[in-house]
Amino acid sequence: MWTPISIDQYVKIHLRKNPNDQEKTLKMRIDAALDYYNNGLKCRCGNDIWIVGSTTAPFGCFRCITGKDHPRGDYEIDSALDKRDKDGRRHIDEMDPRKINGIFDDDGYEINQKTIKMQPLCLTCMKYYIDDLEEQMLCNLNRHDQADEKEFKCGAYEKL
Repeated sequence: MWTPISIDQYVKIHLRKNPNDQEKTLKMRIDAALDYYNNGLKCRCGNDIWIVGSTTAPFGCFRCITGKDHPRGDYEIDSALDKRDKDGRRHIDEMDPRKINGIFDDDGYEINQKTIKMQPLCLTCMKYYIDDLEEQMLCNLNRHDQADEKEFKCGAYEKL
């Protein structure tokens, strides 16, 4: 979960912890990261960039910068949170229609396919090994929908 912070508040905290950094340069890096983010540009892995993290690791997402899956109280510039929910996910209604791609859950939130847990059953299924993007998308949606279930079930399973 993000901790929202204004640019001015973040600059004060950052400069207190990093006294050798220049305020003007830091604000320029924040502005550049916000412009990058607001224009829909992504981290090299395809996720939204983390504005605060991008002040030291340019244009990276939370996962690429920290190695962690989700923020746990980490700061993010409040204006960047307008496009995301509290967990950093984006809703389809908040996206530029010209830049919508990928898959979305039933509530309209973008699903990061890289974070979908692979089920052991899938590794013994013929469909896992064929090069069919539509089939892979359906399998990902099925795995995502059952992420919190004790037992994974698949009606499309075809044993190798």
